[in-house]
Amino acid sequence: MSRQIRIKSKTRFCLFLTAITALFILLLAAVWNGGKAASEVDWIEVEVVEGDTLWHIAKRTLPPHTDIREYIRQIREVNGLKTCNIRVGQKLFVPVY
Repeated sequence: MSRQIRIKSKTRFCLFLTAITALFILLLAAVWNGGKAASEVDWIEVEVVEGDTLWHIAKRTLPPHTDIREYIRQIREVNGLKTCNIRVGQKLFVPVY
């Protein structure tokens, strides 16, 4: 005996499919990320020495397959830097994944 399913509300059905899809994507992202949450970032403190620039610091600590410009943006954001200007002796927090 086959039973037919009737969809009474297209809106509810679309919301249900959207929620299921979002959960599936989150699960897939967690699996691809080795189970580590995307927001799980460790930070190290780096002291600026003579001749350092944000670019040099980023190149030394850059994780594989990471866009250096995005990485520098993260460093600036977490350290409250409005520009890329840094000074000797300044301590910066740098993300490590």
